[in-house]
Amino acid sequence: MRSQWPNGNPARRRRFSTRVGAALGAAFIAVQVAPALAQAPGAVPPFKLAREGYTLTKSDAEAIEASLKSAPDDLAARTRLLGFYFRSATRVYPIEVAIEARRRHILWLIAQHPESEASALSEATIDAKGHALADPIGFEQAAAAWTEQARRDATDVRVLSHAANFFRLSDKERAVSLLRQAQVVDPGNREWQARIGYAYALAILGVDMVNQNGLPTSHNPAEAKSAFALRAIDALKASPDAAVVGVAGSIIGKYGLVLNAVSRGSFSVDHATLSEAFLTRAQQLDPANPHWASELAELRKLRAMANQSK
Repeated sequence: MRSQWPNGNPARRRRFSTRVGAALGAAFIAVQVAPALAQAPGAVPPFKLAREGYTLTKSDAEAIEASLKSAPDDLAARTRLLGFYFRSATRVYPIEVAIEARRRHILWLIAQHPESEASALSEATIDAKGHALADPIGFEQAAAAWTEQARRDATDVRVLSHAANFFRLSDKERAVSLLRQAQVVDPGNREWQARIGYAYALAILGVDMVNQNGLPTSHNPAEAKSAFALRAIDALKASPDAAVVGVAGSIIGKYGLVLNAVSRGSFSVDHATLSEAFLTRAQQLDPANPHWASELAELRKLRAMANQSK
């Protein structure tokens, strides 16, 4: 992460950036946006296929496109193309060509294989705004497609999970609703509680953009003051579930530090107070679990480092 402080000790800023980056990476890994699905023996995981697509040449991509005419259900080929159009296509095609191609493949994936793990990849997302590949038309089409798939496959936790992943930034209230629906279908899986806490944290902070590693890059102050963000705070205060409360507290604290740095100290959410309160409550709800005390101690160290870096 690029340093966001104009003054202060450069070495301290670098140490803080390294430490908070590692902590945030661990936090995101602990709250995966999609459940791990069983892979066929010897199958290449979708994320690796997408990364392979980064190195495709124009002729490679065109050959794969041609092959899909006779084998349209080749998910591995489409996933490689998603990687190509996400990372490399703009070097050889106009941006509008890459956007249209991404839209075409992503909409096909939602319509034909919403259960596929490829559906949850960064390379398979469509954003309405915020970067060069933003596609407002495609976003609306994808949102409608995911809404329909979640209605049609209301008991398939894979589909519900991927739909929630799609809406986690644009419509956090809908994402929470989908996660709660998945929780009803799959009550023994503790992943849903963690992801609900994560979604609540994003709403409270007003996060509206994350990078490919899932770390926050911008926020909407109006969203942080929205009715749903306020309801999320109340829900966390009342929740009896330590995982929901503790994950929210951890994400609020760590993401809040980054957003405060990005905003050069003008970030208006009182993330320190909220994270302390929620992690303390998680300890009270689950006193035998040392994780929440550890998270709280780590946050306090990160805040101290941030203050020293100013």
